[in-house]
Amino acid sequence: MTDEARSARPGRGAPGWVFFVVPLILSAALVGGIAIAVRSNRDDGGSTPDLSGPAAELPAVTDAATQLLGTPPPADGRAAALGTVYGEVTAGLGSITDEVQFAERFERLPDAESKLVGRTLGAIQAQLTPEGAGGARPADERSADILFALAMSRAMVQAVVPDASPRDQALAVLPFSIQDLDGFDSLAASFAAGDLTAVARRVEPALTGAGAAELISSIAFLMGQKIPADRDLGKTFDTAYQAALP
Repeated sequence: MTDEARSARPGRGAPGWVFFVVPLILSAALVGGIAIAVRSNRDDGGSTPDLSGPAAELPAVTDAATQLLGTPPPADGRAAALGTVYGEVTAGLGSITDEVQFAERFERLPDAESKLVGRTLGAIQAQLTPEGAGGARPADERSADILFALAMSRAMVQAVVPDASPRDQALAVLPFSIQDLDGFDSLAASFAAGDLTAVARRVEPALTGAGAAELISSIAFLMGQKIPADRDLGKTFDTAYQAALP
């Protein structure tokens, strides 16, 4: 049996009729909800950063958008759209304890969804990591990659903890190297407000040579915290995520 076939199987104890009834009844609602999420992330007005750089066109980004969104949004909205859907899935994994209810909302049962999110997020990080991209990415791509990763981080954390303060949102998803910067509260406010171009300029010197990949690893850490480990979903996510890394 292939990995894809295994990932589509129901979780233990789930009734088989879920795979026939749920997609038929709820597929339209799912597509509509995703479309709303994508539109909401493209309607940020002047605060939306330019995400048309090389990171938005990485094969893993396009593949993740195809799998999670159905139809990939334009490159300038892809990071925000992916971040939002990753966040919604993670919040669902952490709050919806009934597998049938989860299937009704996300069309996949928890283990399959967790594997998908772990695999796609890990693949994105691997391609943003210089060592995982067949050599160092050119210096002129680093800034665009960091901006893309910041947009994905912001969409992710605002989907998972929308009521948290700007400081708490930044603490939840930005790596320690950024948290130690002087004036972190001001930076967190800019991050929450969507002024990501200004944030990118301030944080780039604090990041390691991995650059954007360091930011993506913080998204994975947040997701690992939100997925309930007692139901093996945290382990499922982490296994898929680690397997996608170089």
